[in-house]
Amino acid sequence: MRLNLFIAKSGYASRRKADCFIKEGKVRVNTKEVLQPFLQVGNKDKIEVEHKLLRLKELTYILFNKPKGVTTTLSDKFALKKVIDFFPKKFKGIYPVGRLDKQSCGLLILTNDGDFCYRLTHPKFSIEKEYLIELRGKISPSDCQRAKNGLNLEGEHLKVKSIKILTSHGNETICKVIISEGKKRHLRRLFKALGFFVEELKRVRVGGLVLGNLETGEYRLIKGEKMYSFFRT
Repeated sequence: MRLNLFIAKSGYASRRKADCFIKEGKVRVNTKEVLQPFLQVGNKDKIEVEHKLLRLKELTYILFNKPKGVTTTLSDKFALKKVIDFFPKKFKGIYPVGRLDKQSCGLLILTNDGDFCYRLTHPKFSIEKEYLIELRGKISPSDCQRAKNGLNLEGEHLKVKSIKILTSHGNETICKVIISEGKKRHLRRLFKALGFFVEELKRVRVGGLVLGNLETGEYRLIKGEKMYSFFRT
């Protein structure tokens, strides 16, 4: 396989980060510095990144229904509850794919496959993410169109790919929203700028993978070949 893919599959870094390591001269193959990310390597090759010998490991793919109030960032020392706390120690090395803020819930994928993470998070792949959102306020068709057109906020253009009003009663509106990008607090920031407060936000789909009837706080393992099949473009 290609050198950058080997590094990603080892779990040491994403393929994008592996490219950076290679270009910076931090990668050696059979003790020789290599600057070509697409160099073909095999099982008998000795591959080192930052003087650390890499080995391919068993890849893990997990579908998790994240509860509200649980922190996704693994390095947050002050978090009372992190997603990693829901998994046994045998899954050491897994990490969340993409963002799902503390106050949001629903579908979260965890893996130790850096290449898979790259495929799901890099903007060029435009992987769809679907949410159910409860808004404080009555949203109008013109508000929906503004959300699709997008707004420029803090140097970023935030928008939705589609939005559908499911129910609207009094001062409460429930919508189904699809985005194909994932900027930090994307939907909360966008709807706040439109004049609506997000009461609840639940992710129910990523690519072809749906949350289904998985209970809150529960998870299930998915085989690699099957997991990749949900994200073919």
